[in-house]
Amino acid sequence: MLTIVTREEWGARPRKKPETLSFSPWRGGVVVHHLGPGKEAQSRHDDCAAHVRDIQRMQMDPPFWSSKDTYDDIAYNYLVCNHGIVFEGRGSDVRSAANGAEPPSKVKIPGANQDYFAVCGMMALEDEVHGEMVATIRELVGWLRSNAQAGPLVRGHLDVFDTECPGKLYPYLTSGAFLPPGGGDDGPTPPKPSQPLFYYSRSQWGARPPKEVTRVPLSERTGFTVHYSDGPTSQTVRAIQNYHMDGQGWSDIGYNFLVDRDGRIYEGRGWDVVGAHATGHNTTHIGACFIGYDGDATPRALSALRALYNAANANTGRTLTPTWHGGLSGQSTQCPGPGLRAWVQGGMQATSIPVREGTGGIGGSGGGTGAGGGGMTSVRSVASQQQAVNGRGYSPALTVDGIWGPHTDAGVRWLQTKLGVGADGLWGPATEAAYASGSGGTGGGGGGMTSVRSVSSQQQAVNGYGYSPALTVDGIWGPHTDAGVRWLQTKLGVGADGLWGPATEAAYNGGLDNGAALTVDGSFGPATVKATQRAIGVTVDGQWGPDSVRGLQRHLNTWSGAGLVVDGAAGPATYKALQTHLNKMTGAGLAVDGAWGPATVKALQTALNRGQF
Repeated sequence: MLTIVTREEWGARPRKKPETLSFSPWRGGVVVHHLGPGKEAQSRHDDCAAHVRDIQRMQMDPPFWSSKDTYDDIAYNYLVCNHGIVFEGRGSDVRSAANGAEPPSKVKIPGANQDYFAVCGMMALEDEVHGEMVATIRELVGWLRSNAQAGPLVRGHLDVFDTECPGKLYPYLTSGAFLPPGGGDDGPTPPKPSQPLFYYSRSQWGARPPKEVTRVPLSERTGFTVHYSDGPTSQTVRAIQNYHMDGQGWSDIGYNFLVDRDGRIYEGRGWDVVGAHATGHNTTHIGACFIGYDGDATPRALSALRALYNAANANTGRTLTPTWHGGLSGQSTQCPGPGLRAWVQGGMQATSIPVREGTGGIGGSGGGTGAGGGGMTSVRSVASQQQAVNGRGYSPALTVDGIWGPHTDAGVRWLQTKLGVGADGLWGPATEAAYASGSGGTGGGGGGMTSVRSVSSQQQAVNGYGYSPALTVDGIWGPHTDAGVRWLQTKLGVGADGLWGPATEAAYNGGLDNGAALTVDGSFGPATVKATQRAIGVTVDGQWGPDSVRGLQRHLNTWSGAGLVVDGAAGPATYKALQTHLNKMTGAGLAVDGAWGPATVKALQTALNRGQF
């Protein structure tokens, strides 16, 4: 029987700020850690809670002489003492910070914080392994799979990052001691039919901020339109957003909501924002997209689409007309394929499954454009907007929690009125310029922008991407730091203005989470082949052959309108389409000559690193 000591029970400090980065543990699983060198295990269980408090304190407030990173909370999701008791760290709904993301040169598996829970055995390198700890970690892995959507993989920290961790626990991992009975790690396990559906807000899946927002009253909504992505089910929502924003030039992802094959629901533009999913119908119709090809939709995916439709009816107060993309007037398309089209025509029949509470919820109408489901964060984060409002004397002062709600909306409108700009609640460039002109600018240390990330953290991030000569990490803004930030912004594909705002932060984290971490050397070797195969949804074996070429041709037809014959024969037409696609997505500036060579491969590697392919 698993015993979990909650944060309240062991006396956890509150987080410094809410977590706004995406978390998708179903794509990976669990990474096992230990506590580093020396001795850490407690002989008396009565001392273990105090030990966890010490771990949290050292991670949130390391001493000034320490070179360790500072965290907003304890870095692990769960900790297990040698007496076989589990302590809740970040818990099951918040991504880890312990699996290693920086510097990129030490990362072995990109996105490990996003895709894996971090479970720490409370022992160090010189401690002996206790059987109670091993048995409890095994039981905890099973619990996370059954209750928190953990994926099938169990890895050691050294498998995902250049480190010795988890020390003496690693032989137990390789022997299979942490695998629950009947729980191998050879492939993903779909959720059980009885499990609830899960909803993920924009901040939880790592959405880029929108370039602009146009709202629509719910009273103008009359229909609900089903789409499909016509791509592999392995596609991420972020990849679809990148294509819509970079390839199509749209202000945001086109759909209001998206659903994957396991029934996960993702907030796109949300309920009250005009979409870009069906020309002539974006104001009147809410667009929901299934991520996959025709025939890929599972019963759980259908249940998720039906749950969205029911929520749309509840939010608007009336029954919306259920439609499919190709059935709308003026739409010449096969979307969403014969299977989903017939399902909509047949009345959208599906098993009713509850949507899990506590992961965002699909009710309400305040959703779509930023952290917490409202506002606009392309210039300044929600928390920074709250701080700015309070700084101008708003009363009662807003809680600076990074979550958008009616109080924050009212406060931003109040400040906009004081600044003499349109009081629409959207903190865009005009609001930022008016605010900056009256507050001395946006940065600290004489330049830059520090409302999202400190100068020293920006310097570390620039160095982690290989900037040369490396910046001195001193927290002081100067011309070298400015040049380094602009260099990194160029690599990330955002405006190179030297201001590290929410758009740069989102692109940076998107690269860490979804990027391929390839060396951009123009060599189409196994690592680049595998990364390309993952992106186009074919077998990932590092061997480039006709099946992979067919996958590339389908990908270019879907995402670039290439019109290629899908025959598996690579040639000038396919390479021209690839070059055109790379130019659209990343501004690569390639000559569209149909010649395969190092320049095209470098552009491909860059796109894969940015998650923009």
